[in-house]
Amino acid sequence: MTTRVRTLTALAVGLVALSISAPPAAWATIDGSKPLLCAVNTIMECDDTGQCHRHTASQHPDFPAFLRINVDTKRITDGTRSGGRTTEIRSAARLDGRLILQGGENGRGWSATIAEASGKMSAGVVADDFTFALFGACTNP
Repeated sequence: MTTRVRTLTALAVGLVALSISAPPAAWATIDGSKPLLCAVNTIMECDDTGQCHRHTASQHPDFPAFLRINVDTKRITDGTRSGGRTTEIRSAARLDGRLILQGGENGRGWSATIAEASGKMSAGVVADDFTFALFGACTNP
């Protein structure tokens, strides 16, 4: 093996090791200290008879495909730059590696959990005669 090949091999191994040991900033912990952008992928809508229907965010008129979460201002807005619909975060806590958010309005309660390490998000909206379960992922934009 030539010196050049050994040097290139060592460089490649070093770069791989560096990329594994030091993840990029986009993989930073999602702890609520910075605003988040969340993509809603799947929505399950269930009524009080137990009938459930699966939707994508683009198929459901009541939920935007993207959410902007700002724990500091205690606001969640739809993903549009103009802000659109907004709801207040009434409670925010970090527990067991998760950011847990809760609120409510219009006779409905909601709760969301975001895994700090991966950004995976699950949320539920509950009313008297229906529920929605939302699944997606969040990142620090």
